[in-house]
Amino acid sequence: MITHFYPAALRIITCVIAVCSAVSATLLGTATPPEGLEILDPSDLRTTAVVLTMTLGVVAPVAMLIAEPLTCLLLKAGLFAASGFGNAMMLSPLVVVPFQEASTALAVVCSVALTIASIVTYMESVERRNARRRANT
Repeated sequence: MITHFYPAALRIITCVIAVCSAVSATLLGTATPPEGLEILDPSDLRTTAVVLTMTLGVVAPVAMLIAEPLTCLLLKAGLFAASGFGNAMMLSPLVVVPFQEASTALAVVCSVALTIASIVTYMESVERRNARRRANT
């Protein structure tokens, strides 16, 4: 059942992830560097967080839209899991800035949802393939 709706959900939810991640990265990039860090350089931490969020939250999910929706499902699941972890990093109390928490939390939830949907769709395709193989023998 989920295989029927997966291509549309992939496009819509990936766009939500990309927009929320871009908003989070923009808000963090324009904020002042975090204070109270003695070992890490605050501006380097902020720059690293922005680059990781743009890479894992915007570029990688949008790049997955290039491939056919029902191909490379395990790769898509891994990529959306990495996107969720990258966005979850932005929820750290050392990095978070006002108004960023909501968009970051939405991106994390959507990334987890697409990870689960990709795995379920993959499992349905494996079941269908095995059923066809059994029917042919």
